[in-house]
Formats: sequence, structure tokens, C-alpha cells
Amino acid sequence: MIAKKILLMMKKNSMTLLGAAILASWIFYVVNNPDLFTASILSLQEQNFIAEKWRDIAYKTNSWYIDIFMSENLDTPANIDFTISFDKDTITIDPTNISGQDTRTYNNPDENSSIIQSTPSQNIDKSQSILMLPFTWEIRDILLSEGVAKYIDGKEKNLSIWSLNDITSHSTK
Repeated sequence: MIAKKILLMMKKNSMTLLGAAILASWIFYVVNNPDLFTASILSLQEQNFIAEKWRDIAYKTNSWYIDIFMSENLDTPANIDFTISFDKDTITIDPTNISGQDTRTYNNPDENSSIIQSTPSQNIDKSQSILMLPFTWEIRDILLSEGVAKYIDGKEKNLSIWSLNDITSHSTK
């Protein structure tokens, strides 16, 4: 009888230890991978700012990503060529982990720039990032330098670009 009680207590204790180990492993994983909870959406202030400045594309760099957003005023093109310029000595881009609401291709024409061709769907949510490009190192050493929209009818438009880094880092503006 006493042996049975000891066996039952050992079973309960081992289940508790196993549960604690699984929970601790999950917490450790989440703490070491904060990008799992990265949200790439525009605040209402940022949306209004883009509209007020009559920009077609806006971007911000944070959490080791460059997030690219499309203005509500821009007609959705068949595709967009984005040129990302960076300092090759301080920036490393990870093209295998590019994400977003669109399909995309990645090209590295020279050592200081990358071209990403984005093909957005016609029902794209323009309050969310259309493209997220992961990079490592200094935020100040990377920028979206050019965007060219290509429409189905063959027309092209050089897009006006705005960095949201200043507006998002100073919320009192």
C-alpha cells in the first residue's frame, strides 16, 4: 500500500517536472526569437503622414527588418521593383527569409544594392507591410533608394518614397 502511494507520487512529480521542462523550453525559445511577434502594420498617424506628404511608398527599419508599405492613394501595379541600397561592410541581407503579402524575386546586381521585384495582389492590405526584408547590423546603413511601379498597360511610374523612421521614433511629433 505504501509502495503504491510512493509510486503514484513519483508519477505526479515526474509529470510536473516534464511539464515545467516543456514550458521552460518554450519560454526560452520565445525570448530568443522576438521576431515571432513582430507586427508590420502602419499606425493611423503613419497612414495620415504618407497621405499628407503624397508619397507612394513608405518604409521603416526596425527589429532588423526593413518594412515597405504602399500608400492607399497608389493604384496597385502589376509589379514593383524596389532597390535597396546598403553598406556592404556593415549590412548583411538574408534573401531566404523575405516575407510579405506578395510574391517576390530577389536579385543582387552589385555588392551595395539589391533589387526585389514584388508582385502584389489586387486586394492587398495597404495598412500592412507588403514586403519585409531581414538584415543584420546598423539600421542607418540601409535604405529603400528606388521604387518603380510597372502597370499591366506597360506604363511605368517612379515612386516617391518616404522614410517613416523619424515619425515612428518620435511619437510627440
